[in-house]
Amino acid sequence: MKNIDCKELKQKGLQQLKKELEGKEVALKVIQVEGDSASDLYVRNKKKAAELIGMNFEHILLPEDINEEDIIHLIETLNEDNKTHGIMVQLPLPQALNEEKIINTINPNKDVDGLTNQNLGRIMTKTEGLRPCTAEGVLNVIDECIGLDKIKGKEVVIIGRTTLVGLPLIHMLLNYNATPTICHTKTKDLKWHTQKADILITAAGTKEYLIDSSMIKDGALVIDVSTTIDNNGKFHGDVNPEIKEKAGYLTPVPGGIGQLTVLELMKNTYRAYEIQKKKIPSKGKTYIR
Repeated sequence: MKNIDCKELKQKGLQQLKKELEGKEVALKVIQVEGDSASDLYVRNKKKAAELIGMNFEHILLPEDINEEDIIHLIETLNEDNKTHGIMVQLPLPQALNEEKIINTINPNKDVDGLTNQNLGRIMTKTEGLRPCTAEGVLNVIDECIGLDKIKGKEVVIIGRTTLVGLPLIHMLLNYNATPTICHTKTKDLKWHTQKADILITAAGTKEYLIDSSMIKDGALVIDVSTTIDNNGKFHGDVNPEIKEKAGYLTPVPGGIGQLTVLELMKNTYRAYEIQKKKIPSKGKTYIR
């Protein structure tokens, strides 16, 4: 099995982006509502990456009991601020807040997480937009290991149907003429599907390992998007590491796709800057990647 060094891919991508940002004032604003300790770490990682490449970064931390109208007003203000190029709301939000309504308040051309309905719709129509960062990170791995130009006709099985990963990936992979299948909690005989996969992408987030070596095809590229803390306080993904004897490639957990999600957020912020400066059309242009 060949190792996939996602940290190295991230650093390589950030250094390239740093050169492109020279002489440009690009600003990212990350809104976080208190109450989720894991989010603190994720925001710190984003800030660190932004500072490394010379991108302006502002962390807006809001109290846990903030009301929905105040967050929406804040986003609307940032939408109108020409010096703010990227807006991201750190998820999850407290249950009392309407996550979908808040996300869709963001101007789609500043939606660097790629989660507004308009940006998700642009994937289906192959028009220019900002793509979900984790899904783009998955494509980054596929491109590095196989080449996106070489996945035509390949069987790709995706476990998980969220707007962060599964749903956008179906359409993004179809753009490269792959043959994607999506599985979920109601799928019958998951093993039958996964054994056919040239590329297996799993984002189920199960407490126990979901995928073992009997469930994968020899030489498959296995991309584990999930990071879960087990009862012993250890991080693991959906995939049992034992499959490395059979897989062609396996992303590590931790230190895998999460690294590339941060990279893609930085790239999306620069893309948003370019769209707002009219260097990239915000609509009407065929877009693959």
